[in-house]
Amino acid sequence: MMLHWSAAYVGTPYVDRGREAGGCDCWGLVRLALAQEKRIVLPSYDEVSPEELAEIAALVRAEVEAGIWISVDDPHDFDVAVFRRGRFDSHVGIMVDGRRMLHSDKYAGGARVERVDTGRWTSQFVGTYRHRDLI
Repeated sequence: MMLHWSAAYVGTPYVDRGREAGGCDCWGLVRLALAQEKRIVLPSYDEVSPEELAEIAALVRAEVEAGIWISVDDPHDFDVAVFRRGRFDSHVGIMVDGRRMLHSDKYAGGARVERVDTGRWTSQFVGTYRHRDLI
């Protein structure tokens, strides 16, 4: 039996500003998975701290406005889910199917797969976006 692509990332430790397999924050995990699985190279934004929620939200908004990410209503593998933390759209996960995402969470201890349509994620969900290179 072949494992789902996301299995290679589950358990990756959470590391602030992490951008490699040894440890990632939420953006680092999305960046790592898209690079390794789809050969899509995303900016590192490693100068932005995970605590700088307003700056993260501005980066997300700028990339959507530039057409790098396209809003989608029917998420698929490798689409990116965006969530609100407080007042800002500042947490991301990468979809593994239509209802589950792989994401890195400091409070959960690292990368794991969770449903986006239950629990806290439902109330924080902003939308899903597909990278233009996947269209």
